[in-house]
Amino acid sequence: MKSTIPSQFLGKRAADWLIAHPWIILVVWSYGVAAAHPPFHGVSWHYFVTAVHSFFSSHPLSIFALHPELQMGPLTFVVTAPFVLIIPGAAGQFAAMALMVAIGLLAVREIRSIAADRRDQRSWLVSSLLIMSVWTELAIYWGHLDDAFALYFGLLGLRLVRTVHPFGAAVALALSVDFKPWTAPLVALLLLAPPRRWIPLGAVWIALVAIVWLPFFIGDPSTAAALHFGIRVDPASTLHLLGVRDSTTPPWVREAQIFGGFALAALAVWRRRWASVFLIVIAVRLLLDPGTKNYYDAGLLVGAGVLDVALSRIRVPVASIIAFTLVYLPSHLLQHDPPIRGVIRTVALLAVIGIALVWPSRRQNPLDPDLRKAPSTSALGAVT
Repeated sequence: MKSTIPSQFLGKRAADWLIAHPWIILVVWSYGVAAAHPPFHGVSWHYFVTAVHSFFSSHPLSIFALHPELQMGPLTFVVTAPFVLIIPGAAGQFAAMALMVAIGLLAVREIRSIAADRRDQRSWLVSSLLIMSVWTELAIYWGHLDDAFALYFGLLGLRLVRTVHPFGAAVALALSVDFKPWTAPLVALLLLAPPRRWIPLGAVWIALVAIVWLPFFIGDPSTAAALHFGIRVDPASTLHLLGVRDSTTPPWVREAQIFGGFALAALAVWRRRWASVFLIVIAVRLLLDPGTKNYYDAGLLVGAGVLDVALSRIRVPVASIIAFTLVYLPSHLLQHDPPIRGVIRTVALLAVIGIALVWPSRRQNPLDPDLRKAPSTSALGAVT
């Protein structure tokens, strides 16, 4: 007589199997969602083609002066070049898209390193499925290679500073800015290092950012005008909700995003909530940005995933679910009703910032050292 296996046991076995083999489902899910994307793709890819051809021309240092709309870091031009110059046309674009999806998988792998036990792994898997669902917007629909690399190096910097490699973290966080300047407030993560290391770490970060960016400002002084490049204020943005009706970006916005994000991130570090930094920086950016393009939401989901895996007392990824359902989904479901979308989006962003700053955290992750007391080490592992 055959024995019957309770359905509950089958469910537990299936869940355990998925936890034990998460990359099978993540890879299949990620590239499956990418392949099933609507026929529109690479909406912003023409910017990268323009950037590469302008950079590899007779006047490379004038690229931002001639094309202020290229709001990306110089490292992007170098990384994108093979997909434009060596694999031209649609083949290069699709190869870049496949790489961007792979970078998303590397990003969720970085988040997995935070998980302390099997229950955290389950939260991580749910968060990762949500992240990769939104990441395809960045990789396929928009094609923003710069944001993909910036987010990955930001996460790499987080891991390096957590594992007591602060100088490696400074390098990674600087590279993130060299791909996309909006990630500058993530430098607050370096405050996790012992205070005696803050000045040398800051010097490393500033030097690596300056080495990449300064040649353009020196080579063509009119490059500075690109700092004031603006986009129209979207009717679904928080700025529009607050009464900003200007046709372009208000002059104070970029500074408010950078310094406001850094201030709140530093507050989170001071409150020993390092896992909140990513989410706070990106939520502040979205809250103050005149645009509401949904590839921004990939970073928000990444920050929410870090918070959910590292800090939440409960094993349901609350921040990830809020970010996905109340920020990302309305960009599709309420795209023809921007005022309502703007209200929901603003409330959700304020909610995740509040969660990041005040949500009661569980006991310290056993994988986390006491960063302020631990010896500082370089990226090569030498004690400094």
